Amino acid sequence: MREHVPDDQGMILVLLFVVGNTLVFGLGGVAGPDIWLAFLTATVMALPMILLMARVRSLMQGAALYSGLEQVFGKWPSRGLALVYALYAWRLSCFVVSDVSNFVQAIALPNTPKVVVASILALLMLWAAKEGVEVLARFAVVMSKVVFAVLLVTFILLLSVANPAEFLPVMYDGAKPVFLGAFQLLDFPFLEVVVLFWVFDCFSSKRSPFKVFVPGFLSAALILLVMTSTSLAVVGADRYSVFYFPIWTAVSRINVSTMRLEAIVGVTFAIGSFLKMAVCLLAASRCVTYAFGFSDYRFVVTPLALAVIPGSQWLITTLMEVEKSAIKTYPTSATIYQVVLPVVFWVVAEIRVAKARHQGKGG
Repeated sequence: MREHVPDDQGMILVLLFVVGNTLVFGLGGVAGPDIWLAFLTATVMALPMILLMARVRSLMQGAALYSGLEQVFGKWPSRGLALVYALYAWRLSCFVVSDVSNFVQAIALPNTPKVVVASILALLMLWAAKEGVEVLARFAVVMSKVVFAVLLVTFILLLSVANPAEFLPVMYDGAKPVFLGAFQLLDFPFLEVVVLFWVFDCFSSKRSPFKVFVPGFLSAALILLVMTSTSLAVVGADRYSVFYFPIWTAVSRINVSTMRLEAIVGVTFAIGSFLKMAVCLLAASRCVTYAFGFSDYRFVVTPLALAVIPGSQWLITTLMEVEKSAIKTYPTSATIYQVVLPVVFWVVAEIRVAKARHQGKGG
């Protein structure tokens, strides 16, 4: 069964996937007061990869994902690549569940075992992944209104306590911190968009991948740039990288009568994290199904979701490890999944399609 997502819904899905579970972390903190430059640099560096992934999908000439992969790469290479990305998507879903469970334990429920929160999250994403990408895209459109409203209100309130002098002097420590911060952002969250390559089954037209991936990514990068920079201007460049959740800390400094406004940040974090973990589980399920030649991915969702519960406890065990995984600087494994393999996809696809066109004209 082919699942079709309209371009506007797909764009919102990409946007919320990138924003996802990232808002509360100290993204690009190593760049210090030049964090805005790190975001701009990372966006410029990531955009060619986003265009590259969209180009590969457009070369499939409107075919469904896996039939298009077989046309371009062949049956068994495509299945091998799907199995590799199934592992990557499943591992990423474990990371997201671990992020949320550690955040909930640290902020709201310190006496609740993380495995309880992880089990609840696993059941929720199991249900969402079984509904398919069409339902997830419609959910993203509905919830995006809530997310945008919350972020707008938060931004306006943060401006009252922000100090623009925190961004000065510009590049006082040189270009190295800027590039280190940019590489952090590339790994998490910008190039994690590669997971969505395996989620969208088919598009409306040949240009649809560009209309979905590029505006969605750029909008998400802009939102993260604005919210992160504003939070740094509130808490200070020296303290931004010290806090586990700097945006949460920044919002706590807003005084509106006796109200505690940190919860509004938790709303966006919860929505984005739920959507991201469901998308990752869906990608892993679809990849496993295709790799082993099954006809329907839904029966694979349950065992993979249940495996996320112990996986989220084993891969990351403490809040310190969560923070370190969020601000790491581009490990080798991420380079393979997010850069090397997509470039190989693109080169092989261009060669195969050009050869097929040449043979067609010759015939």
